[in-house]
Amino acid sequence: MSGNSERSTPEPSTPVGSQSDTANVPLAPAGRSNIQGDGIIHEIQWSDALPWWLLFRAAGAAFSPTVILLAALGALATWAGWSMADRLGIPDGRQVVEAGALAASPAGMTLPDDRPDSAAPAATDPGAIVSRPLATIRPWLPAPASILLRLLAVPFHPAATFPQMLGTFARLGWFVVVWSIFGTAIARQVALKLAGEEVPGFGGALWFGSKLWLSAFNAVAFVILGILALSIPGALLGLLMRSDVGLLVAGLLWPLMLLGAIILAILAVGVVAGWPLMVGGVAVERGDSFQAISTAFSYLYQRPLHYIFYFVVALAVALPALAAAHLFATATTTLALWAASLGMGHARTAEVLAGLQAHAGGGDATLGIRALAFSTDCLEALLGSFGWGYFWAVSTAAYLLLRRDVDSTELDEVVVEELPGEAG
Repeated sequence: MSGNSERSTPEPSTPVGSQSDTANVPLAPAGRSNIQGDGIIHEIQWSDALPWWLLFRAAGAAFSPTVILLAALGALATWAGWSMADRLGIPDGRQVVEAGALAASPAGMTLPDDRPDSAAPAATDPGAIVSRPLATIRPWLPAPASILLRLLAVPFHPAATFPQMLGTFARLGWFVVVWSIFGTAIARQVALKLAGEEVPGFGGALWFGSKLWLSAFNAVAFVILGILALSIPGALLGLLMRSDVGLLVAGLLWPLMLLGAIILAILAVGVVAGWPLMVGGVAVERGDSFQAISTAFSYLYQRPLHYIFYFVVALAVALPALAAAHLFATATTTLALWAASLGMGHARTAEVLAGLQAHAGGGDATLGIRALAFSTDCLEALLGSFGWGYFWAVSTAAYLLLRRDVDSTELDEVVVEELPGEAG
């Protein structure tokens, strides 16, 4: 035997599914689950598996100082306009809605003494559409949201007078103007952050909103004008209904009236539920009013269940988000008084706290107590406006999700051409 002789060693057979085979299996593209030959999922892209998780990211973006400041300025401008209308004595129909809500209140709530039971709205009263839900949810709503819902309910109340209608539309018009500016600015800020793009500062976001607000405003105005134009035949039919003969004629033509009212309902629901999507479309796509109307109505009515689902998820996320904002505001004011109490002493601290409580109840207070209360109220108003910022943040996320559902557009696609000053 020669020690230098070579022996050929056969290659060991490799069973199917062994490590040697799986090492040559190409990985799945980014953004998809990676299932290798061993049947085990090695990677999951949650943005594809659970796209509505984007709503949670939007809620986190609402805590941005820029978003909170923009929301605070928008809330302040809204309050200033409504307060000015009240001081000028411009009427509105909120009292009509309030009376209807009390009359339609659930069991266990009594009617006011000066309103008989017979004054409760009938089942066919258009005002009952909003009065009954208002009586249930109003105690859970912040004051601005409650006022807004009552203003939106006025056009559905036949008891509202023409001056009240005009005053209501003036207040709603101011609301749309204000949030066409600040809502567009917030939506732009959040959209860029969700897309991973460079986020502009406060000045850049406000500049964007001030330049494109007219597109968001006109989107609402054009739909309202369409509703008014389509209401003309109904108004003419209403002139006939002033007489008994005309009422008979209207009864015969009423099926046609109901068919036309379907279009009015589509437009009315679309402008109320779809306006946040219009603002999101302007902020994300930098489109015009007609593009915003088209996309908002398309997304809303092609994916209504998706819209409702995103709305429910946003409400669920709102609870801990609003609780966190309230907790931060309470902790800030409490810790400020606690730190000051270390120097004031117990007796003086109790006196100051009693003065703040009396001032909150409308009693007289010293100038120092009023200054403390003013600063505290400003902080609470600033953090209390978080709800507006949260609303526009999740509305932007909902727009991106619905755009993905309908147009199959990626969530991170945002038009990023800068306006002058946007990068500031």
